[in-house]
Amino acid sequence: MIGTIIAFLITFWFYKSAKASEKNALASAGVGFLSYLVACLVWTLAVTPSLRDAVDHNPSTLSGLVVNYAYIIVGAACAIGLKFKYFK
Repeated sequence: MIGTIIAFLITFWFYKSAKASEKNALASAGVGFLSYLVACLVWTLAVTPSLRDAVDHNPSTLSGLVVNYAYIIVGAACAIGLKFKYFK
């Protein structure tokens, strides 16, 4: 649920930034959404399985939260980085 909300906020952020810089707003919103989504998918498929294995061997609440929500931080960081490159 939180990942969906963040995806919506990033898409809206790219849309508003495109409107302000007179770029194609719909295409920019799509770029923002895809930058977040692709980073989340790559993290989830490549890194999360090994992190889950590590948590199974050493369980704690904090490490479980990190494994479950790290994809959001990675996706948001990639979207923020792309936003500053895209709207120079």
